[in-house]
Amino acid sequence: MKNSKLVSLSILAPCYNEEKNINEFYDRINNTVKKLSLQNYEIIFIDDGSEDETWSIIKEKKLIDKHVKGIKLQKNFGHQNAIFAGLKNSKGTYTTVIDTDLQDPPELIEKLYNKIKTNNANIISCQRSTRKDSFFKKITASIFYYMFNLLSKTKIKKQVSDFKIFDRKVLSFLNNLEESDPFLRGLIVWPGFKEDIIVFNRDKRHKGRSGWSISKMFDFSLNAFFGFSNLPMRLSFIICFLLSLFFLIFALYALISYFSGNIVRGWTSIFLIIVLFNIFNFFILGLISEYTGRIYLEIKKRPRYVIEETLPD
Repeated sequence: MKNSKLVSLSILAPCYNEEKNINEFYDRINNTVKKLSLQNYEIIFIDDGSEDETWSIIKEKKLIDKHVKGIKLQKNFGHQNAIFAGLKNSKGTYTTVIDTDLQDPPELIEKLYNKIKTNNANIISCQRSTRKDSFFKKITASIFYYMFNLLSKTKIKKQVSDFKIFDRKVLSFLNNLEESDPFLRGLIVWPGFKEDIIVFNRDKRHKGRSGWSISKMFDFSLNAFFGFSNLPMRLSFIICFLLSLFFLIFALYALISYFSGNIVRGWTSIFLIIVLFNIFNFFILGLISEYTGRIYLEIKKRPRYVIEETLPD
């Protein structure tokens, strides 16, 4: 797909095993676009290696609607990489990102589009006031936002997801990035673009099962933390320094005890201290390994995704 002709609005819809939701999602998107009276727009579905009939349904939509475009990735490269595949093919004066699971209401795009056209902002993000998720999902999300803003100098608003709209200035910036593990929520606010928000109530998943497993959420969180903060690495240095002081104090105590004849009997205390030092050593080595591994991935310059098939204009 070539970005030769701009359209008013590009709607990027990453999807993974969404055969049960994609028809209703498409219908609701169409109804929203009609309310905006847009003639020149595009709906770009990005199939992130689905194993069901998601891609077949997208191809059917393409046959009946010229505004539909599709990108099928060779395998499941992850939600963030799927979004960036769509960004590379966006032609819109404005671009919005929305998942197809219908937890984020497509009808809100009307409000997003009208607000960014009248508001002096580069980005309008959607902030959840309530979310109909499990207790585990709610608590882990709260912990994620708290920890990210604690560790990183780049701050993201609490309960703001990837559901947002932005202009071509932001799009151009994102498309020039070459990070192997992108984190959109952090990257999009890092340059200091002007951001406004719209508050909404998030619905529960419409149909099907979420593609966000615990391992994927954990990996997503690590990408965010390590991609926007060197505090863990600095923390390892601080721990090393404090442990060195502790060791010196302990050595001084041992020498005084030796010369005074007050020798501590037993091996329990020594054993516990050795274990403590080993635990901290492995913790520090783990942090260093994590950063080293990410540097290794960055310098290889592998593509974030591989496209198997496209449905262009």
